[in-house]
Amino acid sequence: MLIRNALHILVLLLIVSCTTETTDTMEDALSVATEIGLRNVNSLEPGLILGGQPTVEQLEALEDAGVHGFISLRPEAEDGAGWEESYTDGKNITFARLPISGAGSLTKENVETFARLLSERDGETTVLYCASGNRVGAMLALKSFWIDGIDAETSFNLGVKSGMTSLAVAVGEMLGIEPPF
Repeated sequence: MLIRNALHILVLLLIVSCTTETTDTMEDALSVATEIGLRNVNSLEPGLILGGQPTVEQLEALEDAGVHGFISLRPEAEDGAGWEESYTDGKNITFARLPISGAGSLTKENVETFARLLSERDGETTVLYCASGNRVGAMLALKSFWIDGIDAETSFNLGVKSGMTSLAVAVGEMLGIEPPF
């Protein structure tokens, strides 16, 4: 009985230490993202940093802070994008690109792919970005509504909090609500 209780305590300590390490990495990475001036940096859930396009120097700083996952919502040909694949090649970085070029790319199929990319993070601190955060917010709103089953108003507000701006009207129409502005 004493050995069993000791094992339970040991397992709990290991779980707590792993959770603390993940939280510390996230807090460090979010702090670094803010310090280096990542555009519109935000975080609404543990392990996921939202923002605009990082520069090479910002990506290096985030990598040094323990971020090893990056998801870009920018088409490769968009000005300032497309260099990430060659930068991350051969490094201990998970990089994915889901090209969202505007309201026409806000499809159920793309949102399902987006949801899959987010679910594959395996607890890895990840930076999710587009040029400004607008597409990030739009995709999170649509995922919340279409995939997670959250009501339209809450999903829309999540999008706004996550950086959605100019896509708000299109997303509001898709959610069947009128944006509150």
